[in-house]
Amino acid sequence: MTPEGPHFNLGARLPDPITPEAVRTDYTPKIFGRRILYYESVDSTNNTLRQAASRGEPEGTVVLANEQTAGRGRLNRRWISPAGVGIYMSLLLRPDTSGTPLFLYTFLPAVATARALRRVSGLPVFIHWPNDLTLRGRKIAGILTDIRSGRGHPREVIIGIGINVNNMPADLPSELTETATSLAMSAGRRYSRANIIQAILEELERGYALMRTGNLVDILDTWRKLSPSHQGTPVEVVGGPGKSLHGTTRGIDDDGALLIQCADGGLERVAFGEIRRVRGGKRRAPGS
Repeated sequence: MTPEGPHFNLGARLPDPITPEAVRTDYTPKIFGRRILYYESVDSTNNTLRQAASRGEPEGTVVLANEQTAGRGRLNRRWISPAGVGIYMSLLLRPDTSGTPLFLYTFLPAVATARALRRVSGLPVFIHWPNDLTLRGRKIAGILTDIRSGRGHPREVIIGIGINVNNMPADLPSELTETATSLAMSAGRRYSRANIIQAILEELERGYALMRTGNLVDILDTWRKLSPSHQGTPVEVVGGPGKSLHGTTRGIDDDGALLIQCADGGLERVAFGEIRRVRGGKRRAPGS
């Protein structure tokens, strides 16, 4: 793999703790992070938080792990989670309203994470529908939202966020070296994972406050600005309900589904699947 950043040998890795004490330095939580459960290694932060939620953990509880041994991404894919280089975190929401469209529990963390990564790194991080994050055409982060409903509204929402922060090529499996990247590989420098986690929690506080007051326009407008590929991009849709199609993206509908205009002029609504960009008649890799 050709290094993307100006420097490739970044020297010895320094201690980069993501303990509750490190995360709360210069960060005062309102909802997210008042309770932080930290683990050196777990199978999956989503699984760990789901078990904690069943024991009655409050809204805003965060699970952080230095390593995942069985991390999951969208479409039940494995999320590679080596120790000490990435961010593997899950957050618990216990919504008290039924007025929020369910897809916003996916869009909100995508917006918050993209804004946080841009703020900390200054790099052009974008959202790839619905909630993958890309940097210069390569996947850098993924978000997985699990929703459990009851009495007409979500009673428990678990948001999992995985980010390649200080990963080097050796930290990526060979099948991902052409489609994935990290902040360090792209910028040629390492970043404090605790600082990034703080920024994500701050952005989530802001966005969730808007959601709870019914102000959804700001979140949707920001998602659209950070997801240029959702409008006017030639794509192939795969992994949906029994079919594959080619067309051009035409925005999202009121339920967050992607609209695809096909060659025959018809408009298809895609609520599930994988979107691959097509350039010059050639198919791009997932997350591009």
